[in-house]
Amino acid sequence: MTETTDLTTHAAEVLDQAYAQFKQTQLQRPAAELFDDAEKIFAIREITAATRQYLFDEAIATKVVALGHQVLTQMYAQATQTEFLKLNFTGNDIRWLLGLPRAHRRQR
Repeated sequence: MTETTDLTTHAAEVLDQAYAQFKQTQLQRPAAELFDDAEKIFAIREITAATRQYLFDEAIATKVVALGHQVLTQMYAQATQTEFLKLNFTGNDIRWLLGLPRAHRRQR
């Protein structure tokens, strides 16, 4: 089992606040706009859930805290640079979305 640290707890709080802010912004928009952005809303929710699973990684937790309320915006912007959005995230996917290097490089 992974030990919860102060950094992990703080990163989870930052992530929760960023997601709450995102949701609040979405709730203020007209229904037609929400429908148009349904894919983005779903992607942000999935990114948030996946990131939470990898907050035990000190580099990920530190980057989440450093980005603050912009963490989800930054990660979504990185995700949209690809042709399609992945929904089954690994730790290295989360690191990439945060602009961090891979944790383990394959030996060739």
